[in-house]
Amino acid sequence: MIIVDDDAIVRSALGAYVGASPELTVVGAYSDGSEAVAAVSAPGFGVDVVLMDVRMPVMDGITATEQLRAGNPNVKVLLLTSFDEDDYMMNALKAGASGFLLKDASPKALVDAVLAVHNGTTVISPEPLGRLVRGKSAATHRQIPQPPRKVDLSGRELDILRELCHAHSNAEIAEKLYLSESTVKTHVSAIMSKLLVNSRLKAVVRAYEWGLVDRES
Repeated sequence: MIIVDDDAIVRSALGAYVGASPELTVVGAYSDGSEAVAAVSAPGFGVDVVLMDVRMPVMDGITATEQLRAGNPNVKVLLLTSFDEDDYMMNALKAGASGFLLKDASPKALVDAVLAVHNGTTVISPEPLGRLVRGKSAATHRQIPQPPRKVDLSGRELDILRELCHAHSNAEIAEKLYLSESTVKTHVSAIMSKLLVNSRLKAVVRAYEWGLVDRES
């Protein structure tokens, strides 16, 4: 994985946190998004996860995410955010980010989030997600289509959607609901289609926006 942050002290701290895990290896650290895009695009440079700040000079994290994902669709991006950056989240989702983590997360939470994203699980800190779905950004909301008269989700699809909102993987959902992983995968695809989104993370946000799940839970 690589770390991207314009603050050298933060880069060092993140590297120390991640480097303490035997399951993770940091292969590079960069000060802005353009450096990360150039590094990942270089021939022979292999990286699975990019841990990246949202606000940076030269190229911000959202623009970098879009460019990284366009050229390297298998690379997962975990964005670091703070409370005053919620307005960027919907654009980041569109760019292909795999998750959001608050900068004050514990070292264990950071490592767990990176591993989860690597394994294909959506990671969202509850605080920024809650602020987003409560409609903090009017500009963002203007970009969101109005829900249809009826979102025709089955009872089983609603069960799975609730589990997605808890950032559970297909394997975890399958175990909890006594289903096969292939069945869960089929339901998740159907849910995303009905919610007019193309990722699990967007499905979570849409579920809250359209009132399909209880925000308090």
